[in-house]
Amino acid sequence: MNKTVPVIGFLFLTILALSVYGFAAYDAWTLQPAIGVLLTVGLIGVLFTLFNESKELSKAKADALFTQKNLFNVIAVVVGAILSHWINVDLKQGLVVGSAVVGLAAAVLFPDYAAPAYSGSFVGMAGTKLLPGYGPLFLAAVVAGIVYILTLAVFGGFGGKLGAIAASGCVFTGLCLSTEFTHPGVPTWDVGVWLVVYSIVAAVLTYYLNNNRKQGAVLASSVVGLIAGVMLPAVHGEVGKTLAVMAICASFAGMSNTKRIPNIVWMIFVGLSAALVYMFANPFIGGTGGKLGTIAFGSVMAIRGLMDLAAKFQGSKKT
Repeated sequence: MNKTVPVIGFLFLTILALSVYGFAAYDAWTLQPAIGVLLTVGLIGVLFTLFNESKELSKAKADALFTQKNLFNVIAVVVGAILSHWINVDLKQGLVVGSAVVGLAAAVLFPDYAAPAYSGSFVGMAGTKLLPGYGPLFLAAVVAGIVYILTLAVFGGFGGKLGAIAASGCVFTGLCLSTEFTHPGVPTWDVGVWLVVYSIVAAVLTYYLNNNRKQGAVLASSVVGLIAGVMLPAVHGEVGKTLAVMAICASFAGMSNTKRIPNIVWMIFVGLSAALVYMFANPFIGGTGGKLGTIAFGSVMAIRGLMDLAAKFQGSKKT
């Protein structure tokens, strides 16, 4: 059983990451082929990372599933989802602020359960057409909590993993209940330029706080997300809400550790990838809580894979 669990978790996250990144690459080819080329190169990086990570599955060993710790992990996901949704929808503070406040509170008050609570907060970012009310939200959060446990032994250190976990619960619930995904259009480049700028800034700042300043992944991301959620709408008006969403999306990528992304220079490329995928995957599974993290997750894998491919190519040339 312990060998099977990581494989199941690996497949859940692989399907989501490939679906989102693959759709973005396809959409870019049909709309702006130059970007399609870039995202196809990124997709090759994703595939190479998945190949490398799949080879590690034989070494991955999950602990027992039915433990008190895992029960609390699931509870943390559910509570995080409910609080995030409450702040987002009922208090009308918006999805970015809702998620960031939950992440910040969890990191300060319950650091041992900050990661599952933050993952749950992404479920709470889901659109109300997809999860109409607390019943569907609860179901999605429970599913995400189960996936959280299944994936504990895989993809360690990859920023965005927590979002992909949340997305699995939202997509599963939406499909089961036959609720509605939204299909917004691809942003134009007058907005796209700002998306790229804020994506890179948020990714780099989160990475710096997380790794250089040793503040931890959840605290770093939630602080950056909260600043973006408050300031960008004030600075940019209505479009600032979209820019804030982009910023918190990129902050999830900045949650990566130095084993996955070794320095800030490479994180700049991750931020660029996240912005492009965000733009061209915009029409795909809209309203899914955790989609932003899935974008970040795929972007981190893309750059990690391209780094590994380059190193492999250089090694073969020396021999």
